Amino acid sequence: MARIILHDLSETHRLGGIMAEAVAASGATALLFSGPLGSGKTTLARALVEALPGGDMAEVASPSFTLCNHYPTTPPVLHCDLYRCPGSLPEELADGLDDPKTLTLLEWSEYLPHGELPQDYLDISLQACEEGRLLTLQAHGPKAEGIVRHLRRIWPVE
Repeated sequence: MARIILHDLSETHRLGGIMAEAVAASGATALLFSGPLGSGKTTLARALVEALPGGDMAEVASPSFTLCNHYPTTPPVLHCDLYRCPGSLPEELADGLDDPKTLTLLEWSEYLPHGELPQDYLDISLQACEEGRLLTLQAHGPKAEGIVRHLRRIWPVE
């Protein structure tokens, strides 16, 4: 487990860039975001997507109403939100979680049934704190562990 404090939006953008590098290096395919409304899930997802090759062509927006957004990045990104559909999954999400060539970013991952969790994923919990945003990262599998190792080399991690 690792903890990171983001003090401002510029640090969120910087972390998104570092995470994009880590995803490319590790081959990770699933990042699961949890946290209350306004905790920064979409902001961090946007920073990561925009840092990927092709991210300048992506119009990253919260998928709260569309449920799933696709971005023309390398790797391709499927960005989903389960806030409005606890108990049922968009078909696109199941397909994305099964596709090793797609990076799936899932907001409100606490609504994902345990049996649907991918074998390898990085669990990212966000919450407001006095200093800004506290991220708690828990790796599940070797690819996710690769992301955390990459972050530890570059970012001050507890």
